[in-house]
Amino acid sequence: MTRMVSVVIPDEKLLGFATAFSDASLREVIFCLQDGPASEAVLREFLKVEAGDLTNRLGRLVELGLIRKTAERSDIPGIYSLAFSMEQFNGYPKRKTVSELSGAMGKPVAPFLEKHASEIEALCRGSGISLGRVVEQLLLSAFSELMEDYAREMAEEDLRICKKIAAGKKKGNRA
Repeated sequence: MTRMVSVVIPDEKLLGFATAFSDASLREVIFCLQDGPASEAVLREFLKVEAGDLTNRLGRLVELGLIRKTAERSDIPGIYSLAFSMEQFNGYPKRKTVSELSGAMGKPVAPFLEKHASEIEALCRGSGISLGRVVEQLLLSAFSELMEDYAREMAEEDLRICKKIAAGKKKGNRA
């Protein structure tokens, strides 16, 4: 079965993504986080790596701006999550839902492109790239801008998860 992955990365992170994706150990961490946030302990167990190795990998990915660490306090390990959108297709999210959303989002695109045809054609002529690539970049840039609000919501969710992890550890220490 072919597995398709769609990645939406702001332009300023693209070089960092290429760097990380070319390194198998960093790529491994990225793929572990594609389904949601995880603690260091979970990542270490899943990847079967030493704490120091994982700390180095996580530090490099944070430095590249590709993942973020959320912690209730600096002395608590916290959790890590992707700082960009990476969705795996063929089942997650449900293909039907993706198709319906794609259809709904696509309806206003054609009239928009017609309205701005001269600007888009000028971009094609000026850069020498195809119409398809210009439209793709416009859509990805617009989608990235829209996702900024959702990124704030995800950061808040990460903090809530950190608090739950910290509360669970406190209960475990008391027992």
